[in-house]
Amino acid sequence: MRAFVLALALPLAAAQFFGSKSTEPEVTFDEGYEYVTAGSTIQLSHVKSDTRLTLPQVTYGTGSQQQAITTQTDKASSHNFWRVQVAGAERGEPVQCGSDVRLVNSDSKFLLHSHDGHKSPISSNQEVSGYDGKDEGDVWVVECVKEKLWRREAPVVFKHKETGKFLQSLPSKKYRQPIVGHQEVSAGKKADSNAQWKALEGYYFNRVVVQK
Repeated sequence: MRAFVLALALPLAAAQFFGSKSTEPEVTFDEGYEYVTAGSTIQLSHVKSDTRLTLPQVTYGTGSQQQAITTQTDKASSHNFWRVQVAGAERGEPVQCGSDVRLVNSDSKFLLHSHDGHKSPISSNQEVSGYDGKDEGDVWVVECVKEKLWRREAPVVFKHKETGKFLQSLPSKKYRQPIVGHQEVSAGKKADSNAQWKALEGYYFNRVVVQK
């Protein structure tokens, strides 16, 4: 008989922290941990610039005046971690490509958000912010390049469900004070190299199969 046990029931066997293996020529993972799963807490790397999606706890001075979203080179910051929420999915269930997801910042509990009507402060694209409420502006569709499931360290894009724009970061668009060197994050029309992300370090949950 087989029974699925959630990660919370067996925390040592079913949840593991994985650091980045991006410098190795071939990336391998323990069996059962190859994919991003519902409930996991991850860092998202911007592929083109090798910076991490973060919420630096600074508010925009224009637009929505909500929390700014940026990317940064500091890979150890606690502000970089995002919990993956998938409606209707059990914790540890691999995220299917094409799924609606919400990304919740672990430190602040703000959601990755976007909306029509507000422009990003540097590039004047669609603003992306951290939002302390919950509405349709928090929903992103995970689109994979080749996979049927969201595989770790494989490039994906996030399409904003409400507006159809793509989560992006432009390496040439950088802030000065008080977040020197952080790249602006915005939503753009194209799913190009500026819009590719991959899941790296984090706590990955897995549903454990128990044989009886």
